[in-house]
Amino acid sequence: MPFTKLHTFAPLPQTTRGQPVKVEADPKGKNFVYTNGKTVFIRNLENPALATTYTGHSAQVTVASYSPSGYYIASGDVAGNVRIWDTVGEEQILKSEIKAISGRITDIAWDSESKRIIAVGEGKEKFGHAFAFDTLSSVGEITGHSKVINSVSIRQQRPFRAVTASDDMSVVFYHGVPFKYNKVIRDHTRFVHTVKFSPNGDFFASAGADGKIFLYDGKTGDKIQELNSDQAHSGGIFAASWSPCSKYLLSSSADATVKIWDIEAKSVINTFDFASGSSHDEQQVGNLWSEGNLLSVALSGEIRYLDKNTGSISRSIHGHSKATTSLTSTSNDILFTGSYDGRVCGWQYGTEKDKTLPQPLKGEQHTNQITSMVVQGDSLFSAGMDDVIRIGKATDQTYSGSSIAVGSQPKTVSVSNDDTLVVATGSSIQIYDKQQKKLGENSKLGFNPTAAGISANGKIIVVGGEDGKSRVYKYENGKASLEHTLENNRGAVSAIAVNPKEDLVAVGDSVGKIFVYDLTTGKSIVSQWVYHSARITSIKWSECGVFAVSGSLDTNIYVWNREKPFKKAVVKNAHVDAVNDVQFLNKTGDKLTVASVGQEGALKIWTVDPVV
Repeated sequence: MPFTKLHTFAPLPQTTRGQPVKVEADPKGKNFVYTNGKTVFIRNLENPALATTYTGHSAQVTVASYSPSGYYIASGDVAGNVRIWDTVGEEQILKSEIKAISGRITDIAWDSESKRIIAVGEGKEKFGHAFAFDTLSSVGEITGHSKVINSVSIRQQRPFRAVTASDDMSVVFYHGVPFKYNKVIRDHTRFVHTVKFSPNGDFFASAGADGKIFLYDGKTGDKIQELNSDQAHSGGIFAASWSPCSKYLLSSSADATVKIWDIEAKSVINTFDFASGSSHDEQQVGNLWSEGNLLSVALSGEIRYLDKNTGSISRSIHGHSKATTSLTSTSNDILFTGSYDGRVCGWQYGTEKDKTLPQPLKGEQHTNQITSMVVQGDSLFSAGMDDVIRIGKATDQTYSGSSIAVGSQPKTVSVSNDDTLVVATGSSIQIYDKQQKKLGENSKLGFNPTAAGISANGKIIVVGGEDGKSRVYKYENGKASLEHTLENNRGAVSAIAVNPKEDLVAVGDSVGKIFVYDLTTGKSIVSQWVYHSARITSIKWSECGVFAVSGSLDTNIYVWNREKPFKKAVVKNAHVDAVNDVQFLNKTGDKLTVASVGQEGALKIWTVDPVV
């Protein structure tokens, strides 16, 4: 009974302040590619909701580059490894792998024949390596720099030329093949972030932290001119991309602007200004010009599509750029995801082109990691490590401005049908009504709480602890009295899910085991859900109360049937590094639908046959 993956909704590119972001398109201008964590994401340019992933790296991936043939992608990581893999078909077959340098790969360039590759970055013995795609044998030497190389470009016409840019404030020009040092260019006065040959091979341009752009002859490397005008950038330039006709250059800068330059006129013909006060998030750190699509990437990771004729933004792609840590949904499948940096996004899950592109919730967001979220009716409750529970309106995807300061970091939040809210912190259990009035707090539990859940009718509260035990409390008139202690779990309790239809609770722990207990007797009635090999991060029941879905640090997702506890369905390696949260969706039909989020920031939708 295997899972079937319906959709992968990609996160934004991973960004680092002061460093460029590499975004590339395939030769046909259909898809664009970038990295986040250990994953390479390939998204459709016309419909960015469509995405596929490559997860072959064991270290953080930093750059991915299409071959001119379009059949392969070369991707590099922080350990200096370059993997070359097939883009045709779903298998993504690995063609070859090489440790190009001893440190982080910052950029990769192919020659026009899709035969030779130059990978550059941080190294000890060298800062770049030129090699053949198939044999991995050396095809030259990348020398002349004394610090990390930030960018590399290869002329796509014969005679082949290559150029590199470095933190040593220089540009080095190479003849090839084999690639060999020709000369060093020292026009920049600060770090050089990017170099790019024009598509026709006549020019290459360099841009850097000094805010300057220089234009050179593509064959000789001789300087032609500096692109300078009254409208020039006032901050460092992180990225530059040529138009397909080689007449225009797109530049993205730390001054929160993107400019289109007319090369012949040496002037700016359009400026896109993203300045928003003193926010650093609007620094523009990456860009792409592919056919009619112009994209720029902000330090926040947000991707903007630019209209080159009007100077306006035609589309914005929002989302998460950090690990996605929490997930919940409404009865009509509006999804909410929360991330490591405190951002909460709403997703209108559907089939229309932009419906599945997320929007950050309007209003004041959290300032630290989201630990737990739950929806009751039209109310969204989110818990953050900023010690606050925020309340939002689900249909409007807006924070109302209401919040609850809980005094310490909330671990989980749970809500009953009558809007009784239970919050577990590291030292207490707090209970609130739907007006956010505190009904009670117990900070003398005798154990450290790790998770809590409340029954749909609001009469039972289950609290898990670091000691591996869970306590069942009868809750009435603002008071909670201990009914049972659930003692089968062997590790610290990490997830609690009270069944919506029966007096049952599923309890997951830090050693990967899940037990289902009868709340009326305190006895374990299901003990066979033991196939996870690491901490349970999430358990959720289906609306009917028969099926449960669980996620774990072991990267796997299981769907269980409480009526037939020996039956299970599993998807292995559902997310990179960890599955952080799971949720049943309410799609109709014969199959169950599951949403999941993980450490790589992606939201995935799966279907599975009911476990029978």
